[in-house]
Amino acid sequence: MKALVLAFAVMLAAPSAHAVLPVFEAGFFYFSDTFNYSSEDAKSNRMFWDIMVGMPLTKKGRWILGWNYNSMSFSDQPAGEEATKLTVTDMGPKVVYYLDKERTWVVGVTYNLITKGKYTAAAASATELRGTSLKGEFGYVTPMSESLLMGAKLIYYKPSLAEEITNDTSIEKTSNSRTVIYPSFAITYRFD
Repeated sequence: MKALVLAFAVMLAAPSAHAVLPVFEAGFFYFSDTFNYSSEDAKSNRMFWDIMVGMPLTKKGRWILGWNYNSMSFSDQPAGEEATKLTVTDMGPKVVYYLDKERTWVVGVTYNLITKGKYTAAAASATELRGTSLKGEFGYVTPMSESLLMGAKLIYYKPSLAEEITNDTSIEKTSNSRTVIYPSFAITYRFD
């Protein structure tokens, strides 16, 4: 982790032939579903968002290296039962590549080195989970102005939560994971 932070700092401080101007990205997805069956409601909610601050690695700005922060919230409540909830927050390095010279078609990969989760089973106490996660994305953003772009992305997200903290002190090895594929509203702001 220290090596990645040091490499990122050196990259930002290194002299170059072009101005290094930051890039900001944000994504958002929300889904809510309520099913009424025999006068009882079954509910499901999802809210995912992420932000990234990055710097171009090349003069034309097609390669971006940045730092990503995610927040994922899942809630499922079958009819007549208590809700099961999972909240995950992640952060880690992200690499973005624009497939075309106009920089509208984009692919990205994020490896979140720090992933923390809080899982609450129905009518049970919360469990703290830790691990890493991987996120891949593919999308299209269209210019709204000279610097602002908006569009949509398809996201693949998989956290691997390999540690469970019990009694606030002991760490137990586990093999919890979840795989999610979802669309996301995307905003990009570039200063170039």
